[in-house]
Amino acid sequence: MKHTWILLILLYGIFKGLREALKKKSMEKHSVVEVLFFYTLFAFIMTIPFSINQGILDVSLKYHIAIFIKAFIIFVAWLCALNSIKRLPLSIYGVMDMGRMLFTIVLGVVFLGETIGLFQGIGMAFVLVGVTLVNFSTKKKSGENTTLKVLPLVLASCILNATSGVLDKFLLSTTTDRIIFGTEILTPTQMQFWYMLYLTSFYFIYILIKKEKINVKKCVKSPWIWILSALFITADKALFVANADPNSQVVVMTLIKQCSVLVTIALGRIIYKEKDIFYRVCCAIIIIAGITISVI
Repeated sequence: MKHTWILLILLYGIFKGLREALKKKSMEKHSVVEVLFFYTLFAFIMTIPFSINQGILDVSLKYHIAIFIKAFIIFVAWLCALNSIKRLPLSIYGVMDMGRMLFTIVLGVVFLGETIGLFQGIGMAFVLVGVTLVNFSTKKKSGENTTLKVLPLVLASCILNATSGVLDKFLLSTTTDRIIFGTEILTPTQMQFWYMLYLTSFYFIYILIKKEKINVKKCVKSPWIWILSALFITADKALFVANADPNSQVVVMTLIKQCSVLVTIALGRIIYKEKDIFYRVCCAIIIIAGITISVI
């Protein structure tokens, strides 16, 4: 189907929202590094059976370097993101994290040559208003010191995740006019396998360097980490397949991904009994309105 990639990105957005909630839940009993390492490790192990006989060894050095860079970008981005999630109410983080959309769209236009029409410009303005309002609320309710410490982490996470998103589209594109890679094609399965392997390695090295204390037995028994891993590989597989579709566009995909904020706000209320949800829902509605206008 011509628009299957839209459904895949919608699935990614929903699973992304679920992951943010479960990350916060898992960090109630585990450290940030424990969650990152084990849920990435378990996810990598889950990908192995689906990667056998799928040409995972037929990847050129140029692609290996690019995937290595992408993995490092996500390694840093997730360290920033999980530290932000741990300190902020889930629903507030979910809306603030939507700021990555703006960075992704700008990068998509600059590096992939995509265009922004009138409606997409109006939609971006709505998103800016929504993100600004929720940032103001965060500063007012959490205090100046907390805000100054957490917002740079969220900003760094947004920029790095945006860079990774554009890199996904570039690496998985099937066009033949790409600089550096030429006619070489990278499949979603190859991408996922090596990306997961490099990402797991980065967290393992980080643990060794920082001499982090890890409770292996406790992490292996954690249902939240296992669920996170399953959501991780499923969502990323959908994302990579969508990126490989020649009909997909980074700008539109980025907008659709923002449906994750509705999930984080809802789960923030259901799981953590967070208050002032109405205000955050209003901010999310403004942002979702911007997304709808942009897609139209």
